[in-house]
Amino acid sequence: MTDGFKSKQVGVVISNDVLLEQTEELKLGIKEMHKRLTTVCWWHEIDSVDIVQEDLSTWGNSDWVLIILNPAILISDNFLNELIAIANGGASCVLPADPRGYNSEVTLDYATRPGFDRFVSRLEQGVSFTNYDKREPWVYLVDRVALEQLKKDCDKLSLISIPSLLGTSTKISQHAFVHSYHDYHCSDRAEMLDMIPPEVNSLLDVGGGIGNFTRLFIAERGRRGVVLEINDQGASNARKQGLEVLEGDFKAIQIVEKYDCISFLDVLEHMEDPWEILHKAHTVLSENGVLLLSIPNIGHWSVVWDLLEGHFEYQPVGILCNTHLRFFTRSSLESLLVETGFQIEVWNNSISAPPQEFMKISNELVKGGMKVNSESLSTDSFHVLARRV
Repeated sequence: MTDGFKSKQVGVVISNDVLLEQTEELKLGIKEMHKRLTTVCWWHEIDSVDIVQEDLSTWGNSDWVLIILNPAILISDNFLNELIAIANGGASCVLPADPRGYNSEVTLDYATRPGFDRFVSRLEQGVSFTNYDKREPWVYLVDRVALEQLKKDCDKLSLISIPSLLGTSTKISQHAFVHSYHDYHCSDRAEMLDMIPPEVNSLLDVGGGIGNFTRLFIAERGRRGVVLEINDQGASNARKQGLEVLEGDFKAIQIVEKYDCISFLDVLEHMEDPWEILHKAHTVLSENGVLLLSIPNIGHWSVVWDLLEGHFEYQPVGILCNTHLRFFTRSSLESLLVETGFQIEVWNNSISAPPQEFMKISNELVKGGMKVNSESLSTDSFHVLARRV
């Protein structure tokens, strides 16, 4: 802990997130953030990044203010101390590093919380800070006096603009790091589209969220696509995009018509009984219908490394997402499909190869006589097309 941290107080201003509001993932992320910011002296929530009307005296007394514009972030354990260290060196505003524009010699190879911590610890070997590059801020530490002066000088003041307005006195700490999962539910999953056979005329995307994959299917194939979503906010947003939506739990909802393809893209692992779900999918598919799956692989090197060190920590995103109820390897997923009446036609592995540090561990295990499945270790998720039989 730095001397500056002992003598100066830090308060937090945090923006209310709309996209991920009330999700279990964000709740865990906020809880983990609080664990790493226990020494701050006050918290203040805001609904708008425009602070012209804000009375800064209501924010509490502190020398520094930590502005969190994107609450859907993972922060490193050293996060606050490293920002303060740069601020004590003369900077009025300090941002942590993040994956945008990342060019350090340290390989960006984390996939779990302990892996994230291992990655950040290696960053401490490099330069301590760089100049601000105008990236949109997710989170930053700002001097309270500088903030109040900007508010007096500017007719309009947005919290997003403060790092730029402070110019050369804004720095980026290269020892603190954050990872955003704000757009976790926004991907259109374009990599899955080519797996759907050309003869498919109708798609039911289970757990399709706001409908990005369905919308892509309709746009690219010109066929009918339907979103099935249990979350009312996601279903509402899908309807706003002009999509046809079934709202409810796939297990409970009555589905009358048959579909040529049913997709579960990183959805099945969130369900209590995947066997029951796929049995129902079998009855909802047309006679020659297909099942499209994306499933995370629990045998990925990132999880294995954590287990070797005694860790199994849930996180807001990724293979160990806190809303995952079931976990699969290739063999267990193959068994699930066969048992529920499906024949595998296409199997693609999404590759995320182990770093050299882990390969040293793996090689030692092989020398010791252990049979190591290198393919599984290098696969972060399975992309599968299976046909109803």
